[in-house]
Amino acid sequence: MNIYRTNKPFRILANAAFLSNIGSVMFNFVFMIYAQTLPFKTLALSLVTLANLLPTLVTMPSGYLADHTPAQRRFSFMFWLRLVQAALYVGLAIIIQAPGTLATFALLLAINVGSDLIADFTGNLIFHYQKHILHSQDEYQTGLGFLSGVGNIISMVFQAVGTSLILMLHHNYVAFGLINAASFALAALVLLQGRHQFKAADTAAAAEQVAAAPENMVQGFKRAMQFMVQDRALFAIIILAVGVNALGTSIDGLLSVLIANTTSLWFAHDFGVTLAIIGISASLSTTVAALFMHDGLQHWSLPALTMITTGALALLALDLVVWHNSFAMVALLVIACYPIGKINPRLSAEIMSRVDNQHLATVASALQTLIMIGAPAGTALFLGIANLSSPTLAWAVFGGCAVLITLLAAWMRRFTSEPTTATEE
Repeated sequence: MNIYRTNKPFRILANAAFLSNIGSVMFNFVFMIYAQTLPFKTLALSLVTLANLLPTLVTMPSGYLADHTPAQRRFSFMFWLRLVQAALYVGLAIIIQAPGTLATFALLLAINVGSDLIADFTGNLIFHYQKHILHSQDEYQTGLGFLSGVGNIISMVFQAVGTSLILMLHHNYVAFGLINAASFALAALVLLQGRHQFKAADTAAAAEQVAAAPENMVQGFKRAMQFMVQDRALFAIIILAVGVNALGTSIDGLLSVLIANTTSLWFAHDFGVTLAIIGISASLSTTVAALFMHDGLQHWSLPALTMITTGALALLALDLVVWHNSFAMVALLVIACYPIGKINPRLSAEIMSRVDNQHLATVASALQTLIMIGAPAGTALFLGIANLSSPTLAWAVFGGCAVLITLLAAWMRRFTSEPTTATEE
């Protein structure tokens, strides 16, 4: 929080991000409700799910383009693209009044995806400004943790706000399109408050770009991959992150399947209440960890933090297979999620501190892509076992994998040095 109060350029970037997130969170939630009202709702909801994955497929090209955007034009792009997003949602508010045909829905979905792609690109541009205005490994970690934590709060709060507003406004989807447009327009206006600082950063970065050797997109990708592979410590951490992501992304589905068939795990004898308690507890744990970076764990290595998460997940699997204690289930989830709130900002901070400006967003995007590889693999494996055999067996296999990753993290902690130690307080 201190960095938000004292660093004006960071505060401006954060406020703009929060405003954009507020509109997007509410609209994306309400858009799912809109899709569910259509005659072809199964297809519509499936298309929304697939469309949400599309930006992840172009993460690396987006990072490359951000790195190679002329430095003098970065602020202009960041500002005007916010206004383009606002215009897109004004158009969506007009189109959504038309009858809900497949063609109309496809156009609305294209607008939403287009805005997400713009957001991904501008996020990579902002990464350059964050490196310029934050001045140490500790500031990188603290600032990115603050953004992550507040982003989680916005997601939790404004999904609930969206749920209430959609009922109060009698499913007026036009209003939500305009609210999202206003949030992007306000974010653009907020950015203007720091235009002098950001343009100064652009001028400083322009000299580096001129001096850098030109490279095409393929060469940029190869350079990013070489950096991550050659840095043995960082590559080891990426392997752990892939494993943790494979476990983490499958938890929601696995818990839902098991809890639905195990009433002894229910709170208040209700399935929905149980899922709500689990979801809120896990989100709060991750959020608190991200907001409070200076709790002592900032001195722990990333393999050590991974050991806490995967060790707790192994015990969670044991509880769900053997004990069926609902309170232990929630407590172990909270313990497992807490380090995750620190791992992601730490990884981003490592990239900021170790990568030159010409490859900053490309390497960060490549890292994100590699880590995401574990998500579909883990979900397919564990949910596949749950459906083909039983949820209990799936959790047993899950627990075994968690133990293996814990042992791997322990080995890496012993033999692999930490890439960069956070600055002592």
